[in-house]
Amino acid sequence: MEEIPKELSCPDCGKPAINLGRHFKPPKKSDKKQWEKIKFLIDNGFRFQKIRTGSGHHETIPYPETLEEAKEFVEKNKQYAKS
Repeated sequence: MEEIPKELSCPDCGKPAINLGRHFKPPKKSDKKQWEKIKFLIDNGFRFQKIRTGSGHHETIPYPETLEEAKEFVEKNKQYAKS
């Protein structure tokens, strides 16, 4: 399996950016609570790649909606975190 690159070039400025995958949908720049949740998830090894589980890896674990949910999510799913 091919390793997913941790960094890509920012499409706006060209500087290095964290690769959050094609499934990541950024919130509005003004949505501070969502950006805080995203930073928390990234800091804990979750980069918005699909987390596949179950037989044949067809089931996926949805990412949390809020920072409070993210705290529980990180604890419950730490085995899927990437360093």
